[in-house]
Amino acid sequence: MTNKKDVLQALRHTRHDWLNVMQLIKGNLALKRYDRIENIIETVTQKSVNESKMSSMGVPELALYLLTFNWYCHSLKLDIDVVGGEVRSFSAKEQQLKLLCKAIIESLSKFSAKDTENSLLLIFLFKEETCEITFDYHGKLEMKESDWSPILQNLETEVNLVEWDEHECVLCTSFTLN
Repeated sequence: MTNKKDVLQALRHTRHDWLNVMQLIKGNLALKRYDRIENIIETVTQKSVNESKMSSMGVPELALYLLTFNWYCHSLKLDIDVVGGEVRSFSAKEQQLKLLCKAIIESLSKFSAKDTENSLLLIFLFKEETCEITFDYHGKLEMKESDWSPILQNLETEVNLVEWDEHECVLCTSFTLN
């Protein structure tokens, strides 16, 4: 965010997101659905923890892309989960990781059916010396399994297509950490 307009836009989106959460809590409070309120608070807390972990991975360009993705894309909803051991830096591999994530996420977005709810869970699983990255898509894809070959061949990183059908797609890769 290099200028005042970008900062203001980020604040506007953040405020909008928080107002949505407050409306959910207020509505469930009026309905006396206290268990649902607890669930909303837990979900928002976990999302904030994951965003914090994402921000501490030493990849500011990628973090900005992922954390603001839902502000601009409406064909699928992106959620991020950062789990496992200690979160470590990807700074030496940021461009490679950013190209990988953008290629896969933008392909899934492009081929997502517009008439269904589509979601992508991006999981960073930190292990002792590696980080496994999983793209877990659910929704409806208007593409064939063979359409992945040219997309994956253009990447610098080996990515495995683990599961595939028109309603689910799981891709995995792994990075060695410094």
